[in-house]
Amino acid sequence: MDNKKVLVTGASKGIGKAIAKALLNLGYTVIGTSRDPENITDKVKGLEYVRLDLNDEQSIEECTEKIGSVDILINNVGQSQIGPAEELSLEKIKKMFQTNLLGMIKLTQGFLPEMRKKRRGLIINIGSLVGRFAVPFQSIHAASKSALAAFSWSLRNEVMSYGVKVVVIEPNDINTTIEPEMTVNDNSEYKKNVLRSKEARDKKMADAPGPEVVANKVIKILKKKNPRPFYTAGGMGPFLVFCKRLLPDRVVERLIRKNYKINE
Repeated sequence: MDNKKVLVTGASKGIGKAIAKALLNLGYTVIGTSRDPENITDKVKGLEYVRLDLNDEQSIEECTEKIGSVDILINNVGQSQIGPAEELSLEKIKKMFQTNLLGMIKLTQGFLPEMRKKRRGLIINIGSLVGRFAVPFQSIHAASKSALAAFSWSLRNEVMSYGVKVVVIEPNDINTTIEPEMTVNDNSEYKKNVLRSKEARDKKMADAPGPEVVANKVIKILKKKNPRPFYTAGGMGPFLVFCKRLLPDRVVERLIRKNYKINE
């Protein structure tokens, strides 16, 4: 692959790990990030690990300085949550946006100048279909992923004339080891619906495909000369996006509530 250099954030497990392994198998030079690379017990052979904590600005700067430049940046790190918006602390909300959006923007800013100067580069941001279908009790997760999509599309048009491409992959349900942080008060009036929603979510995840489907989507994008702004991956993701264009919002809302067993 002309010795192209790729950085995959969050490569210690899940989607990031699957992407890193797939690209290594194709001959790319791949660097993966982790908050604690020394303690990874099942490291991928041939993958160089670099420390990165998106909640720490100094860590982001040290990461970009150490790596220098990349041909392809895959922003994969993300966190999820389950809980009523009314009961979420501002601290938790800020942390979610820092991990899912602000840290990613800071890291991207670190690698963009070299891409622009070389007049080539590819940035793939891993979003979520939750950013389009804002499911109940995942409000901050959905908001951060929706913001990621908007940022990415704006950035795409800013850097397109410099030969840099920006793409968002929005996975549907993907079966990984990542568990959302659950926040609900013991005496909350929302608790019954939160637990129902989580139960429905867990069942979907148990039946969902593995992270390899996202890795396969990355490979398909790398083969395209002019990739689209958005791609979906996993299960019925493409079909759901298509239906959303045709169905009234109230119908979509009812389907979401039924799917997540709200007020049954």
